[in-house]
Amino acid sequence: MALPPPQKTQTMTLLFWAGMVALLSANLDSLRAVPPSTAIGALAIGVACMFPVYLWCDGQVQGLPVFPFFSLTYLWTFCLPLLSENPNVWAYSPEAHLKAALSTVLFLVSGTVIWLQIVRTPETVKKPFRALKTDTADNVFIAMVAAGAFLNMYVVGGWSGIPDKLFTIVRGIILGLSFLGIFVLAYRAGQNSMPRTKQYIFFAALVANIATAAAGLILKTALTLFLLSVMAYVIGGKRLPVIGLLMGFFLLLPLHYGKHEMRHKYWESETAHYVQPWQYPAWFSEWHGYAEENKNHVPERWEKVEEKESFVERSSVIHMLMMAQEKIPEPYPYLGGKTYAIIPGLLVPRILNPQKPRSHEGTHMLNVHVRRQTYQQTWKTTIAWGLLPEAYANFGYFGCLLIGGIMGAFYGTITLAAIGTPPFSARMMFCVLVMSLALASTEWTAGVYAATLFQSSVPIVGIKYAFMKVYRPNSRGRKPNNLLAYKSPVKNYYPYLIQPKSKDNQAAKSFR
Repeated sequence: MALPPPQKTQTMTLLFWAGMVALLSANLDSLRAVPPSTAIGALAIGVACMFPVYLWCDGQVQGLPVFPFFSLTYLWTFCLPLLSENPNVWAYSPEAHLKAALSTVLFLVSGTVIWLQIVRTPETVKKPFRALKTDTADNVFIAMVAAGAFLNMYVVGGWSGIPDKLFTIVRGIILGLSFLGIFVLAYRAGQNSMPRTKQYIFFAALVANIATAAAGLILKTALTLFLLSVMAYVIGGKRLPVIGLLMGFFLLLPLHYGKHEMRHKYWESETAHYVQPWQYPAWFSEWHGYAEENKNHVPERWEKVEEKESFVERSSVIHMLMMAQEKIPEPYPYLGGKTYAIIPGLLVPRILNPQKPRSHEGTHMLNVHVRRQTYQQTWKTTIAWGLLPEAYANFGYFGCLLIGGIMGAFYGTITLAAIGTPPFSARMMFCVLVMSLALASTEWTAGVYAATLFQSSVPIVGIKYAFMKVYRPNSRGRKPNNLLAYKSPVKNYYPYLIQPKSKDNQAAKSFR
C-alpha cells in the first residue's frame, strides 16, 4: 500500500486533473474534426507525455521534476500540432500522423520506464556533499538577480563603459547566475525556508529583472523569467503563488497585443532608441495603450489582417519526424550514428581546436542527408530537428527506443543525486541547470544539447571548487556522538536537509 499523499500533494493532483480537463475541453472540437488516426495519435502522445507529470504531482516520485518537464514539452511539440492547422503537419497523411505518434509514444514510454525505476527508491543523503553557506548564498544570488536587472538597464539604456570583449564575458556570467538564482530563491520562497525580509528583497529584484527585460521589447525573455520563478515556487512549496500569477497575467501578458506597434515605431527608426529607467512609466504606459487598442479592435472588411502562426504551430517538431519516416530508409539510408560521432569534438574549446565543428553541425548533416538543404545553405539558415527525429534518422525505431531510455536514465540519475540535498548544493544547482535544458531542448539535436550542457556546467564547477564547502548531512544540526566521525576530514555539518522518504518507511506508515 502507498502512503496517502499530504494536503499539498492532493492540491497538486487536483490542479493536474483540472488542467487536463481544461486541455481536453479546449481541444475537443479539434479531436472531432481530424481523422480518427490523427486523433488517436494525438491522444496517445498526450497520455504518454503527461503520465510522468501526473506521477510527480501525485507525490509518487520525489525530487525536481526534470523528466516530467522534458516529457511535458512533447505536448506542444508533438501532440497539439496534430490538432492545429499547421500546413507542415497536414502535408502528410493521417496514416503518417499515427506512425509518427506511435514512434513518439515508444520514445516517451522507454524514457518513463527507466526514469521511474531510478527515482522511485531514493536513499537518505549519507555521503558528504559540497554546498554554499545558506545565508551567504541567499545574499549572493539576490545580488545576482539585481545585477541581472542592472545589466538589462545597461543594454536598454545604451550605456557604455565596459569594453565589448569584457562585456560579453560579464554578461554571460551574470545572466547564468541570475537565471540560476531566480530558480533557487523562488524554490526556497516556496518552501518558506528563506527569511521573510529576504523574500521581499528577492521579489523586488525579480520584478525589476522582469520589467527591465520587457523594456527591451523582447517579451519572451520577460515571460521566461516570470514562468521560471512561478515553476520554482510551485516545485518548492507545492502551491501556487496567487499574487504573483495575478500580477503576471494582468500586467505582463496583455503587452503582447501592443509589441508589434512598439517595435515598428522604435526599432525601424533611423537612429537607435534607448530607454532610461526613469522613462519606464511613460514607456510601459504607451505600450499598454497600443495593447488596449489592438485587444479591443475589430478589423473592418477592407482591412488586411496579418496571418500569424500560433505558439503550437511555431513549436511543432513532429513534422520533422514525419519527413524522416517518409524519406528514411528509402530513398535515403539510415545515418548509423554519424550525427552522434561528432559530439566529442564539440566539447573541445575552440581555442584548442580552431577547426571545431559548429554546434549545429549534426542538424546540418541531417538536412543535407535528406536533401532539405545544401551545405552552403546551412551557413545562412538552420532547420531544427530535435532529439527524436534525429534518433529515427540514425537508427530507426530502435533509435527512438534507445534515445528515450538514455534521456530517462540521465534525467533520473541527475534527479536522484539531488534528492535531499539543499538548494545551494552543487548537485541541486546542476539539477536545476539540466531541468532548464530539458525545457529548452525541444529543437536541439544531441550535439547541440551536449555542447550547451558542457558550456553551462563550467560556472557551476568553478563555484563548486572555489566557493563551496564540504558538508556532512546531519538532520539534527549537531555533531554525532560517533567518535569515528571526528576523525573525518569533513568537519562541517549541514543542519537543514529535507531527507527523502524511503520506500520502507512509507510502507510502514501505510501499514499503521
